[in-house]
Amino acid sequence: MEQIVSSVRRIDWTLLLAALALSGIGLLNLAGVPQHASLLVKQGIFVVLGIAVFFAASMVDYRTLRSGSAFVWLLWAVGVALLGGVALFGTTVRGAANWLILGPVSVDPIEIVKGASLLALASFFARTHSSLVFLPRVLLSGFIIGIPVVFALLQPDLGSAAVLAALWFFMVVLLRTPWRTVLLLILFAALLMGIGWNTVVHDYQKERLLAFVHPDEDPLGAAYQTRQALIAIGSGGVLGRGFFAADLSATLDLLPESSSDFAFASLVEQGGLFTGLLILLLLAVLLVRIERVAHAATNNFSAIYAMGLLVLLVLGAALHIGMNVGLLPVTGLPLPLVSYGGSHTLAMFAMLGFLQSIRMNQPELVGESVEPLGDLTSFL
Repeated sequence: MEQIVSSVRRIDWTLLLAALALSGIGLLNLAGVPQHASLLVKQGIFVVLGIAVFFAASMVDYRTLRSGSAFVWLLWAVGVALLGGVALFGTTVRGAANWLILGPVSVDPIEIVKGASLLALASFFARTHSSLVFLPRVLLSGFIIGIPVVFALLQPDLGSAAVLAALWFFMVVLLRTPWRTVLLLILFAALLMGIGWNTVVHDYQKERLLAFVHPDEDPLGAAYQTRQALIAIGSGGVLGRGFFAADLSATLDLLPESSSDFAFASLVEQGGLFTGLLILLLLAVLLVRIERVAHAATNNFSAIYAMGLLVLLVLGAALHIGMNVGLLPVTGLPLPLVSYGGSHTLAMFAMLGFLQSIRMNQPELVGESVEPLGDLTSFL
């Protein structure tokens, strides 16, 4: 009992409250659109479960997982297997087989894979970061991401594949891999993208990418979603049109996927520029708290995991907001902790909870004497 009380006292309440505030804004987005009434109830349940998952993950001693734990690789293997199952047996929604239907529950395995891949990369790099001067070692780490990226492309889920690939690339760069190796990776990636454009990317995905470059050529087709998002954002102004207005773009079914892919546009229309800035502020608070853990880490695994989570959040937020404001092509990615989705919500709270477990063992952050483990980080 005393251990539980002590753990609760050491919780990073700033991080948790920022995450809950973002989830609350997401619930407000659903509440403002009558068509989303059923989604509101489901997402409310997901958030409550997410809080439980956060505390459960924070109670896991990360030290049992950081040294190549079999559990980490088992979790990664299960996630990848489920992702492969989606490619073969998944339910197709809007041209992509992203979901496994397990009785009354729909599971999006890519969210499990993101968290599992982050743990696997942290475990791998923590033991081998000093050998990343060798290209074969870097390429070996690429298989951890390469396998789920292939399965994601087969769904096809171009956005998630890009996030996973970018996560690995930025982690390799942050670990001070020689620039010659990084340049070779960039050239190799460019070659793969050229091949993938002609073999893997579907026609509708090509149309979206081309519509981003030439939006006026197909305003009612491939460019429709982006145009409607820009209209919704523009109509919101500074203070918004109100969260329960009867003539919102989402209410009139003019803004597609307002609960998920275009949650940011929907919220800015309802709450205006003020709400958009509030979302950015809360995301910044999360990033600062995560960066503090990375900076004060007493071992490589802790620092690498925290850096990876920071990269994952930045990528998710930047790509979602970028496509909502017309700066990036439409890729169908959720806004972290805001967009509707059970798998996404639970995975995010689990990753933050595991970060909390790491934080509890950082004496500089919790003000307690904790025995440092492993080698001190040398790359921050």
